Amino acid sequence: MRDSQYEQLKRSIVRLPTIDIDAYKTEQMRRRIEMFIAAHGGGDPVAFQRALGTDKALLAQFRDMLTINVSEFFRDAQQFERLRTDVLSELLERRPALSIWSAACSNGQEPYMLAILLGELGARARILATDFDRSVLPRARAGGPYAAQDLRGVTAARRVRYFVEREGGTYVVDTLRAYIQVTEHNLLSSPYGRDYDLIVCRNVLIYFQAEVKVAILRKFRVALRPGGVLFIGGTEALLGAELEGFRPLGGNFYQRPAEESAGRRVTWRRQPLRPGFGRATSRLGRWSRHSAARWCSACRA
Repeated sequence: MRDSQYEQLKRSIVRLPTIDIDAYKTEQMRRRIEMFIAAHGGGDPVAFQRALGTDKALLAQFRDMLTINVSEFFRDAQQFERLRTDVLSELLERRPALSIWSAACSNGQEPYMLAILLGELGARARILATDFDRSVLPRARAGGPYAAQDLRGVTAARRVRYFVEREGGTYVVDTLRAYIQVTEHNLLSSPYGRDYDLIVCRNVLIYFQAEVKVAILRKFRVALRPGGVLFIGGTEALLGAELEGFRPLGGNFYQRPAEESAGRRVTWRRQPLRPGFGRATSRLGRWSRHSAARWCSACRA
């Protein structure tokens, strides 16, 4: 695709609802668009641009292509173990029931991992799982089906306790699924909730332009309650302006510093790592009466 064709296509895409192509890193997005056009438009950018304005199915596919939906259970095992032993344990010392947001949750592996860890800790929590890609939400709500490759990081004990075989594949047990609310949310344009103890947004920020990434991180900071923690991907790190308002906790964890409350400052107690550890809508944050009353204590059933 020539530079002039790409710029013309960008201008056309900008006019389409819900798509902000300029938010993504240029070279990465250009390669993905070229591959998409080759697969769906015969490699002709001009014909593809015309079709995009009239073909709703093609537009939906193109919109879904902009999101990254590669995930599996416990792929970054060391960081999730640290989440369980250090971060969640510390948060639970302050609050017996946690409010958690799994942003850009894809097919649901991440929020169900969180539910598993909370169940093992005997903890209560409500987990909001969101994604921009509408096509992944039904699978996330259903808790499957998940393929064998999705479950490669699941231990045998967890496989027996938290998963069940059904027609079509492997699903999480209903006690996990019942306590997770799944809804559509666009990190670029949808409103953010408030008072989260933990926000998990992994392997997504890396795809955004620097200024967009900073803007999202500032919204995450406001969405966290004081002392709350942001958990990002293994290939991501907060540097410079991105780190503003956060305190590094090591690994992929960043904390919104605790503010003065009742005359004293709450501080994060860093715990030594075990050997080998390194690593929508307006409904967001506004739970239905039914969902708000449900907590993840039953996850340990």
